[in-house]
Amino acid sequence: MNILFVCTGNSCRSVMAEYILKKRLFDLKVSGVDVSSAGTGALDGQPASAHAAALIKELGISAEKHRARMITGKIAGQAELIFALSRNHLDQIIFMFPEAKFKSLTLCKEDIADPIGAGLEAYKKVFEEIRQAIEKNVLPKVL
Repeated sequence: MNILFVCTGNSCRSVMAEYILKKRLFDLKVSGVDVSSAGTGALDGQPASAHAAALIKELGISAEKHRARMITGKIAGQAELIFALSRNHLDQIIFMFPEAKFKSLTLCKEDIADPIGAGLEAYKKVFEEIRQAIEKNVLPKVL
């Protein structure tokens, strides 16, 4: 199974979602699931934001090697499930890749706010919202 998380810049929200799910699957000893992320407006090659990387590090893993990437038809096509971090991202995905409509959905009912430019506390709040949404909405589809 291939799961893709999508936000705007692929430097904070989708990266946190990717690594939260990877860590959770590792803890549950689930194999055969590939988890990645991309952005609808990403600047290819940018690292994860400092606050996102710091929170991911608290999980005991490193996002040091993460590099942002723009979503492409190939990336969308390889995914079996695409989780958008906001309704706007979902609309963009469907507009760019209509064939992905039936495998794309939002991570949760409410948009996950973009913490870019905010302080660590804002990132912690977003991190927890993403973690809870993954537990409730992603893991049941994977397990």
